Amino acid sequence: MDILKLSLAELKSALDSKKVTALEVVNLYLDRIEKHDKDIKAFLHVAADSARAEAKRYDDMRAKGEMVPPCAGIPIALKDLIVTKDMPTTCASLMLKDYYSAFDAKIVEELKEAGYIILGKLNMDQFAMGSSGETSYFQKTKNPWDLTKVPGGSSSGSAAAVAAHLVPVAIGSDTGGSIRQPAGYCGVVGLKPTYGRVSRRGAVAYSSSLDQLGPIAKTMEDAAFLMDTLSQHDELDPTSCAQVPDSFHKNLNANIKGLRLGLPKNYLTDDVDPEVKSAVLAAVEVYKNLGAEIVEIEMPHADVGISVYQMIANAEVSSNLAKFDGIEFGYRADTNDLNKIYSQTRGEALGVEVKKRIILGTYILQIDQYEEFYVRAMKIRSLIRQDYDNAFKKCDLIIGPTSSTPAFDFGGKSRTPMEMYLNDLYTVSLNLNGSCGVSIPCGFTKVGMPIGLQLQGDMYAEQTLFNAAHAYQNATDWHKREIL
Repeated sequence: MDILKLSLAELKSALDSKKVTALEVVNLYLDRIEKHDKDIKAFLHVAADSARAEAKRYDDMRAKGEMVPPCAGIPIALKDLIVTKDMPTTCASLMLKDYYSAFDAKIVEELKEAGYIILGKLNMDQFAMGSSGETSYFQKTKNPWDLTKVPGGSSSGSAAAVAAHLVPVAIGSDTGGSIRQPAGYCGVVGLKPTYGRVSRRGAVAYSSSLDQLGPIAKTMEDAAFLMDTLSQHDELDPTSCAQVPDSFHKNLNANIKGLRLGLPKNYLTDDVDPEVKSAVLAAVEVYKNLGAEIVEIEMPHADVGISVYQMIANAEVSSNLAKFDGIEFGYRADTNDLNKIYSQTRGEALGVEVKKRIILGTYILQIDQYEEFYVRAMKIRSLIRQDYDNAFKKCDLIIGPTSSTPAFDFGGKSRTPMEMYLNDLYTVSLNLNGSCGVSIPCGFTKVGMPIGLQLQGDMYAEQTLFNAAHAYQNATDWHKREIL
């Protein structure tokens, strides 16, 4: 039995039938982490001892005939902005080095209750600010397909770990594409659920009106399986959706005949890499052959999504990161001068990209700039939402590229901030709308780098999204390519 090639449902079945033990599964992945992560650098913390102990506990329960949780023994790893009592939560920043939370995030409670075994915490862009994985204080995660290329960000460690089979599934966060974009760069599946579908309680906030937690997996089937655990109402999260869906996994259906896919006129411009454009158009043909109808639509405000996102996200981060001041918790500068402690602490412990975004956000929120920038951005956000409303009157899902280019070399865009921000051109508008989207592999470049296809859905349309992506993966084999 090749455990690495089992779906989560198949792995659950193998564990329940005692064809494999939880300890064998956990040891397989821990061995792979030890062997390969020294090159990939996806993990910031590996919880080997606790993972083995938990696996042994489940094995003992099964041996005694005791009832175990439904997913007992399935390994998972978390982006390091999800707080945990028994593991450090650093947000890849010196500011939170060695910080331990007093409580588990809601998503951690759900995973533990379901029986998932947490193997550790994964690297990311510092405080989730970045789209290449290059801003972490501790290390730079590498793209498993080519170690000279970025894995994307900010969920760099989550995407790289799944792509390299260091863990079967991981959790990331998506503020403007930070699950979908690295998933596209690393050739895996990355889902941004509808805002509120997954509780954000216990996730360190970047931009509260945009952030959403979601799975990164090898297949759409695995993402749907994990979402059945994560899609719970949280009474302590005021943004949590009260609508708890039926099983996404059990309702997967690859028959998409009659599905309407909207292809925006302004998505495949000359700015898109030719190989990316070719792969997306080839995917459109696959969908046609599966019985889907391709509808031409317009997204007139897509080109200003980046600007609106930068205004809103940076304004919110200016507020959200104010608590990291050296007084309450986290890093504190070595000074007893109260007048200096704030500036020195933040100056020493926050990275350049984080500082840039805080400064810009603080400027935007000044009383003489607020109307000009923030209020105007919120008005355009409403227009972007109208674009989606109008589009979904004509189609069921929107199809297009995840990113305009494949993964690039380290340092390739770090000297040109605008070019770096434009990596998220096709993903940020969905966060502004609040609905769901996914990136799935749809091909490779001539040099062997993955290309991501993005499907965007309406509010709470995850099942339609899952079915469409599942149908495509059944009809193609891009997700079966091996790395290591």
